[in-house]
Amino acid sequence: MAKTTRRRLTSSLEDYLEAVWSLVQRNRVARVRDIAEHLGVGMPSVTAALKNLSKRGLVNYDPYQVVTLTAAGQEAAEKITGTHTFLRGFLCDVLGLSAESAEANACRMEHAVDGELLERLRDFAEFIDQCPRTGPDWIREFQAHCKDLPRRPQTCRKCVQKAAKKSDT
Repeated sequence: MAKTTRRRLTSSLEDYLEAVWSLVQRNRVARVRDIAEHLGVGMPSVTAALKNLSKRGLVNYDPYQVVTLTAAGQEAAEKITGTHTFLRGFLCDVLGLSAESAEANACRMEHAVDGELLERLRDFAEFIDQCPRTGPDWIREFQAHCKDLPRRPQTCRKCVQKAAKKSDT
């Protein structure tokens, strides 16, 4: 088995690894044609990527055989997939983006955000979920705020007045 290379994977290789993970989860194995179909690319591109991932010790690949993940590949794919899933949920559930927009943006963001930003976003999501001053009502108000662009100052004044009345009681 090839030694795992510590160099950072390109966005494209991360996408291939994520596709293999997804197909292995669904079918126990992945095939070149399935990966090509999943990603909408040609089979020669898949073969080149799998050779690269195999050299890095992330997949088990031999031509005309099924593709599986190594332990290191499983770990890397789960990390990539977890980042993608979190970002998609954050964009959709917290920021109120449509499912399609959240998915497309999460696909781009998962390759760009560093660990510090990702951890801070997770901390923020946990904070707004647990803090009694925030929570689901706060998120809904934020999403309404985003949809109410022309009336934001008026809406904000009403909200501040409502909060002030609550604190007086």
